[in-house]
Amino acid sequence: MKDVIIGIDIGGTHLRIGAVDRSGQAIHFEKHESREVCGDGGSAQRLIALIRDYLAKSGLAERMAALAVGFPSTVSRDKRIVYSSPNLPLGGEGGLDGQDVVALLQAAFGVPVFIDKDTIFLLQFDLVRLKLQNRGCTIGIYYGTGIGNAIFMDGKFLVGKHGVAGELGHIPYFGSTNICGCGSRGCAETHAGGYVLRSLWKQHFADEPFSEIFLRHSDDVRIRKFVEAMAIPFATELNLLDPDQVIIGGGVVEMKGFPMDLLKEFLHEFVRKPYPGEDFALLRASNMPETGVIGAAYYAMERLAGFSAATKE
Repeated sequence: MKDVIIGIDIGGTHLRIGAVDRSGQAIHFEKHESREVCGDGGSAQRLIALIRDYLAKSGLAERMAALAVGFPSTVSRDKRIVYSSPNLPLGGEGGLDGQDVVALLQAAFGVPVFIDKDTIFLLQFDLVRLKLQNRGCTIGIYYGTGIGNAIFMDGKFLVGKHGVAGELGHIPYFGSTNICGCGSRGCAETHAGGYVLRSLWKQHFADEPFSEIFLRHSDDVRIRKFVEAMAIPFATELNLLDPDQVIIGGGVVEMKGFPMDLLKEFLHEFVRKPYPGEDFALLRASNMPETGVIGAAYYAMERLAGFSAATKE
């Protein structure tokens, strides 16, 4: 019986995989390092091998109705081709960048395949969890290795002409000389991505646990500047879209002692008044490790004939 969807959430740091049933429950959940699908042999074959190994261990091959994969990448408008993955080396010979990944995975597994950028699936989960599908404009901002973004308005995700709308981490900062992994100069995530925070830790606080950098040093001028840099793309999108609600998440925000009040202070400084600055809901993203996996499955369920989800209360 084809009764589960295999969801895969590939972030800049971690890869998560699980099987999701019609009730939205994830089973056989696993967490890997994302770089397991990079390296010798090419990322395409390494991803296929990881999925095959997962199916063999879980015994779910015969139950798989579809496969949904979220990439830390720009993805084509027709949701078939991975364009570019600046924070994970998925390109090169045998790589996924530039490939028709849907055709590749359908040939390997013989089931319908759905792909999109990872943040779409993260927001998809919270749209269902918080029942926001019919509540105006919702944006998701995720501070992880880089800065991820997804925009849901008028009942659908904002896609753009080429499928790459919502690249919030690549808004340029005036005067910046930082070169981004995408090849451009001055991208926001070269100032406010998680890898920048880790670099600050290595330079100034390496004798202490990285996980406690906010807990111990939120008043340090370098950390305050980092949080200010986080607020700039956030405020930019608020001023552009005037959303009904914003969902904020990602590994940086989930760190112990993250100074959310300081981030809000910077937002208040940068966002237009009275609106949208004084009237938008700021919600926390789900921090369940399975969020992207289940969100991927929900995304597939909406597009897969005969396979519908039971909305969770």
